[in-house]
Amino acid sequence: MNVAATKPAWSLGRAEPSDRAALITLLGAQFLEHDIRLTPDQLAVSVDGVLSDPTRGLFLVARLAGPRSEPVSERPPYPGAPIPPPPASSPGDVVVGLAYLSFMWTLEHGGVSAWLDVLYVVPEQRSRGIGRALLTASLEASQQRGCVAVDLEIEASHARAANLYLRLGFRPHARTRWVKPLRGLTSY
Repeated sequence: MNVAATKPAWSLGRAEPSDRAALITLLGAQFLEHDIRLTPDQLAVSVDGVLSDPTRGLFLVARLAGPRSEPVSERPPYPGAPIPPPPASSPGDVVVGLAYLSFMWTLEHGGVSAWLDVLYVVPEQRSRGIGRALLTASLEASQQRGCVAVDLEIEASHARAANLYLRLGFRPHARTRWVKPLRGLTSY
């Protein structure tokens, strides 16, 4: 059997409002992996802000196609997380990964730039090409939106992510990102 010709069991697309619970759950799990503790309500504000106003950013999702072969977990992936139902429009499909891009006008790049804020694949679906496909789709969406660059950050210890970004043409900056929460954020 030719593995290269095999169609993946997942598909990519823009997130829809029906993906809201899945986005909140996956974002919560991703941030928890980085020891950033946000409540589902905090995540819902961010997700709703993007889903209601596409000029703020873009969520791309990877869906595992077909009926679930694994039982639906009765436990949320982090305390207080909702358990997302499968999207009503595609019975059996489950969101297993996401990418989030926000857009800004930058002086450094001389135009619109995308910020890849999140690239996440659930642990049991990693090493199957989903992360690379989401990253490639993010780059294509950024080009379609007229962006001149895509910026991102990674944890210094996350060599696997660094290798993926290097393979797709990203280069590290010799800078350190700083943050000062202005209101409500206590997770940093």
